[in-house]
Amino acid sequence: MPNQTPKPPAWESGLEKEVIWNRDRGLCQNPRCPRPERRVPFREATIHHVIEHTAGGNTKLQNGVLICPDCHANRSEMQRLASHFQEYLRRIYANPAQQPTGGVAVDSRNTVGDGPSEPERDADENGPRATAGRLKIVIDWGALDVDRETQTISGGPASDLIVKLLVELIDAFGKPMEQQLTELPVIRFPLKRNPSEFVNAARGQPFGSIPVPGTDLHFCPQSSNSEKVTRLTTLFSRLALPDGRGFPEGSVECSVETDSL
Repeated sequence: MPNQTPKPPAWESGLEKEVIWNRDRGLCQNPRCPRPERRVPFREATIHHVIEHTAGGNTKLQNGVLICPDCHANRSEMQRLASHFQEYLRRIYANPAQQPTGGVAVDSRNTVGDGPSEPERDADENGPRATAGRLKIVIDWGALDVDRETQTISGGPASDLIVKLLVELIDAFGKPMEQQLTELPVIRFPLKRNPSEFVNAARGQPFGSIPVPGTDLHFCPQSSNSEKVTRLTTLFSRLALPDGRGFPEGSVECSVETDSL
């Protein structure tokens, strides 16, 4: 039989496809996409391997972008846009110390395995799967070159505490911080202006959300407390200060305090 080029692994494992669709805000990442507003319904979503499978590219979040089926069928256009897609992914998953063989920057902590493997397993913090204890966030403002005392945010529902954290960060660092928070997942999603975009794509139903005071943005808190800690820690490994430096290690610490007996 003649040799056949193996097909790349499909992105049909639900969560990975959903994460990319939400990360890319349901928009075809071809800037010249002819669709109105480049919108791609989840059921039509195609995930494009930026580094092609035959060139050593992996089926990973950091090597996939959302493309509509029509644009994806134009292989030469996809190849021409490879550097554009790579720059987009580097900006989201910026970590210069780690470069995979395929050439797209990867943060090894950005895996689907940092919590439950299915969207519906994420529990509300007040639900039956909620982790015992309370979220605690400590901000060392001095380490962030902000002339403020170290601040502890604790003593309330985890979702409210994270919203308080987001408000403090935006107040301290302004629009550049706000922009980063609309591109990087805070928990499962980046902040969004349209809360209806917080969708459990597997079920076609919206998640709940909370407005971020002083902005036109909304936050989706869907996860257990322990997952919030893991995902916030990942967020702070990716955020940049105004001078381009990353957040110093330990400058923002998140933990779950076990309730005392």
